[in-house]
Amino acid sequence: MDFYILKKKEEIIAIPADEQNCKQYLDEGYFYIDKIAACNEQSALKSLQGRQTKVLKTPAMLLLLAIPLIILVWMQLIR
Repeated sequence: MDFYILKKKEEIIAIPADEQNCKQYLDEGYFYIDKIAACNEQSALKSLQGRQTKVLKTPAMLLLLAIPLIILVWMQLIR
């Protein structure tokens, strides 16, 4: 089942993917964030958190891998 993830200020909710229902929430001031396939609302919210964590982890890991390479290249240029 698909869910729309909506946000209003700091509140994040998951609602069943029904366009009419979504329009009501949008009229109430919510903003559309994403559409996620999940079993229930709780799973949809957890899936969103997992995606956000992955988005942050990947660049951080690449940066950690790049720092020693940059230092090595810099040390080779100084010699």
